[in-house]
Amino acid sequence: MYYLWYYPRYSSIPYPNSMGTPYISMKKINTWILDTTIYILDFLYRGRDFQRFWVLEVIARAPYFSFISVLHFRESLGLRGADHVYLMKEHFYQALNETEHLEEMELREGNKYWIDRFFAKHLVLLYYWIMVVYYLVDSENAYDINMKIEKHAYETYTKYAAYHPEDTKIQEIAQDELNHAKELQHAMMLHV
Repeated sequence: MYYLWYYPRYSSIPYPNSMGTPYISMKKINTWILDTTIYILDFLYRGRDFQRFWVLEVIARAPYFSFISVLHFRESLGLRGADHVYLMKEHFYQALNETEHLEEMELREGNKYWIDRFFAKHLVLLYYWIMVVYYLVDSENAYDINMKIEKHAYETYTKYAAYHPEDTKIQEIAQDELNHAKELQHAMMLHV
């Protein structure tokens, strides 16, 4: 945390806020959180590709379910925006696609060990509620962190595919992840 407050490369705007500390943009905090989480997952799942992929796919569905939940909530309150239906459809199809990826990892025994199932199911519960609140309060930055997660997923699958070029299904999944990142970037531009 020290680096976030005192080193200018982590501050998107160089002027101090009312407390005299540099202003930190949420996008920088998103990046820091993602980098920290990646480091932990890389450590925990070193040499266990399919278990890691399975955990990532369990988690990957959560933001789309969160986004749909918040969009339904807003609609119930009569706060439907111009792009509301488009976003609901988009997030539904993204969640469905992530479920297909999850099923592929289950076929590869990514969910074989109880510790991975325990870890993923508890982490996804926490992540879901964090994303509900984040999307409700600041949809642009909620899209930002999930766009970065999808880009990381693309890089992870691409790295695996480089060592296993015969695995065409992983290459398809990697392309799906890149497409999701682009879709999230488009959604972010709509400023829900």
